[in-house]
Amino acid sequence: MHITYQDFDLLTDSAMGWKGNGWEIQADRFTDRVSFKWAVCYWVESPASLILARTFLQDHDHPYEQSYDQSMESYILLTNYDAHKLAVSA
Repeated sequence: MHITYQDFDLLTDSAMGWKGNGWEIQADRFTDRVSFKWAVCYWVESPASLILARTFLQDHDHPYEQSYDQSMESYILLTNYDAHKLAVSA
C-alpha cells in the first residue's frame, strides 16, 4: 500500500507544534509517558487512521511515538515530520 503525503494529511484531524509549547504541564492527559522533544503532534481519531498514518511515517523513515490523548479522546502521533511547519524554532 502506498500512502502519500496528501493521504497522511487527510488521516490526521489536527496538528500542533509540540516541543517548546508547554505541553509538559498537560502530561497527565496522555495515557503513556511521552517525550516532549518531538517537533509536532498529530491527532488521529480512528484506530484505522492511526494504523495508516503510522504506516506512512514508517515507510518514509520518520520516527514517531504514539499515545492516547484522554482530553481529546483521540490518538496522537509525535514526530519530527512537520508537514505544516508548526515546530517552534529554538
